[in-house]
Amino acid sequence: MKLRIHGDNIIESERALSLIALAYNANVVAKSKNIIVPSYSILNKNKEIFEVELLGGHNRWNVNFNTELTKYGAPLREATDAYITKVSKDNKTEELLLAIEFCNALPAGNNAWQRNGRAVTCAEIGIPYFYFAEIGGVELDGDRKVKAPRFPNPIVPFSYITSSKSLNVVCVPIYEPHPAITNELRKKFTHIFGKEASLNLLKSIIEQSQTTKAMDVLIEKGTTLVKILSNDRKRVDTFRALEWEEFLKISSGQKKAEWIKNHPNKQIWRKKSSDKVKVTDTFKTLLKKTQELNLLSIGAKEIPICLVANGNVKKFASLLKEIYPADKVDDLANVIEKKNKPLIIVWITGFKPRGDDSRPDRGLVPLARMLFGNDIDILTIVFGPAGKQTWKTFSENPTKLLTSNGLWQAVLNLSNYVLADSATSEYGVLANIVNRNLERKNVKVVFSSAKPSGIYGEHDVDTAIHTLFSRQLSSNIFESMCNPPGGDWSGISYFDFSDKTEYRWTSLPRVSEIKAKRPDHIIQIHTTKEEIFLVIESKNKAKDLDENIGWRLTEYVNVLFKIPPTAYKPNKQDWQSFTGKKSPLTNAVTYSGGSFIYKSLEEMKNEMQEGKLDFILAFEFRNDGTETIGHLLLSDKSQFLNSIFTDIVSQFNGSFKIKIY
Repeated sequence: MKLRIHGDNIIESERALSLIALAYNANVVAKSKNIIVPSYSILNKNKEIFEVELLGGHNRWNVNFNTELTKYGAPLREATDAYITKVSKDNKTEELLLAIEFCNALPAGNNAWQRNGRAVTCAEIGIPYFYFAEIGGVELDGDRKVKAPRFPNPIVPFSYITSSKSLNVVCVPIYEPHPAITNELRKKFTHIFGKEASLNLLKSIIEQSQTTKAMDVLIEKGTTLVKILSNDRKRVDTFRALEWEEFLKISSGQKKAEWIKNHPNKQIWRKKSSDKVKVTDTFKTLLKKTQELNLLSIGAKEIPICLVANGNVKKFASLLKEIYPADKVDDLANVIEKKNKPLIIVWITGFKPRGDDSRPDRGLVPLARMLFGNDIDILTIVFGPAGKQTWKTFSENPTKLLTSNGLWQAVLNLSNYVLADSATSEYGVLANIVNRNLERKNVKVVFSSAKPSGIYGEHDVDTAIHTLFSRQLSSNIFESMCNPPGGDWSGISYFDFSDKTEYRWTSLPRVSEIKAKRPDHIIQIHTTKEEIFLVIESKNKAKDLDENIGWRLTEYVNVLFKIPPTAYKPNKQDWQSFTGKKSPLTNAVTYSGGSFIYKSLEEMKNEMQEGKLDFILAFEFRNDGTETIGHLLLSDKSQFLNSIFTDIVSQFNGSFKIKIY
């Protein structure tokens, strides 16, 4: 069987590959020597189970997953980190098996629900969806001192479980320990870690066999996590204990609303008035008077979603008519009043003070849908300061906003009603009654097989660098970091070749206070005298490299390596929080490099001079990527790289050649 992994980048593809190998207790062996479309054999007892091909970068292989999934009724165009597909025997088509999301960001605040849109996109059309996240991550202060662990609001992991139940689909949160987790927290959360159980589920999906048993294990782990998180909260502001299980058993959104309304411990919802953005007087009045109705929390008081239950629905509709001009919201208010059924309200700022989208807010309406399903109405109230053109388009043709804006896709495709009251709107308040299209095709998703487009860019540069260096431990080379477009910035590692301990610095800023810049790639080369680190900035074109980028790259790493790491992993053991006072790395030497698509030697020389770099690695991709030439320009002090690159090139059987200047 031949599988493909379509990743947001090469690293996400590799992570999915690792999961497949673990699920089958198998080894991963390089099969093809195509440097930008690497192919691997999954071997068990020297027998190939699968061939797996990795395609890094979405929409680059004549396949657009957003378009393909929309054909089947997916409500949003939100691509996940990795899709695993099965290639037909004639190589003409691919069948989508499952989708995976990897989240290494601290799952707290609005980051926690940022990816709910991707989950609901898959779940609505029956595509199995795995959400991998970490627990026990810590927030650092400006001096990289640990402030405190950060945890998600329990309603967020719970939304995946409710979605699985209500839509009868695999949509599961899978939590793993963060590298910097303390021993105390590891012990506390050990029984909710779900990676092992996820491997059984992954294997069942690939083999298209029964998934119920593995699913039940993950749902139980997820529910236990939710209970721990809610019981640990200082205030009683979420469901507690068995209330989560009771709510989970209810399949209908309307019945969930009734359960909340009649619950003896129901909580009144409250929202703080936003002081980060300018809002209208009418919105302030709406928020104030709405809260006087004592609307209900949906299980978490702090999130901007509440429930208008029977008895308050007509009062809320009257409130809309009282505050806003009749010709603007009467139709919307009348429909709500006439239906007189429980209503979910989602309050979205939507836009930052300067008018650009607030990306995490994309996940709020999907979060509400995942919790309550499709048989309850949602009113989304948007009150942030969008650009004036947004409100012009909303007024004249709301559906036009769907074509290019992920926030409005979520709002308009998953809500029943939208009310926009923004300080930047020249049109005053705007309202829209959404004609929701709920036509879903819960069948196999099959599309024409992927193929190279012949157009190369930064993704190919990053994939090539990763393919060259990622499996070179036997040559005393370790990939400390690879951060391609869409990467998660999860950390930088140092590998101690003497005792095989890996040290890791996590929660990295993109740019430091002194304007040093985090590299895109860091390659460690171990020698008997010192640890050499190649710090590389990768781009599509040479002109995209910044002036004096070499100093900014090396300074970032040099400063970081003087600070103690956040975590370490002894050989064949789990990650542990690092509590030492000194950095384990005392003999680091850094060399800065730039990498891009090759155009000419003259351009390479120019960029090395302007960037004050120690070397340049430019790639010349030919045909379908099966033949690649690396052009390597070395300064006097980096001539030692000549023999290292020559040795690596010899491993690629002529498909990768190098010219050294």
